[in-house]
Amino acid sequence: MRKRADRRSECGKISRSIGRAVSDFSMIRRGDRILVGLSGGKDSGFLLRALSGLRARSPVPFEIGALTIDPTDDGADTSALSDLASEAGADFRAVRHPIFRILRERRERSPCSLCANIRRGMLATLALEMGYNVLALGHHRDDVVETVLMNLLYAGRFSCFAPHMLMSRSGIRVIRPLVYVSEQDIIHEARAMRLPIVDFRCPHAAASKRAMIKSAIAAMGQDAGHSAHSIQGSVMRALTNSGRDDAWDVRRRAKHIKEGSDDID
Repeated sequence: MRKRADRRSECGKISRSIGRAVSDFSMIRRGDRILVGLSGGKDSGFLLRALSGLRARSPVPFEIGALTIDPTDDGADTSALSDLASEAGADFRAVRHPIFRILRERRERSPCSLCANIRRGMLATLALEMGYNVLALGHHRDDVVETVLMNLLYAGRFSCFAPHMLMSRSGIRVIRPLVYVSEQDIIHEARAMRLPIVDFRCPHAAASKRAMIKSAIAAMGQDAGHSAHSIQGSVMRALTNSGRDDAWDVRRRAKHIKEGSDDID
């Protein structure tokens, strides 16, 4: 009984975090058609389930769909993702594009950036083609903190992707409802839900800058009194309280949706 109560409490905490993000940044509007970028990982799978649950209880009507971009050369089995979308009441489409082969042939020094650019264009183009006006991505709180530190250390600026933004060329709105949810909470929920995982086996994942930053945060979290959670909290507070134009300003909400390039990574 206690485990069941603990699980209800954890689910409630995560639901409140998602609801707060949706409210803080006015992410969902009446009649929105939201396309979830379903990557095959735990984050986007959990996001799809979360939006399905939110749709069922929300007074604001909206629709959801799911799109998977298969980056492999020969095509992966995405049937499990199709089943997941069906269970969530979402239309599903999988599109194959040999991104991994392109990265090998071009021998890019920054393969992650090129991959993001390719996916960015495909997601925006296909969302419009499929009749969706909003793209939902599964970036969580850990991604936020890692992105801030990557930009600070490698680009010399304190900034992060926006929770809600307008893609300037396509006119698609991008939302990230999981920005207040920790990766650890998502891992626990994904296991409890037995979400299917389709691993496309990115050849650059282990050596990416994001992986190095994640390891550095974990190492800092070993220091007594400075847990990874507290480090994340400090970065999140700085991001929302800095007063800079590129900070997150929850006070403006729908009065100002950040407009930027179509870079969504």
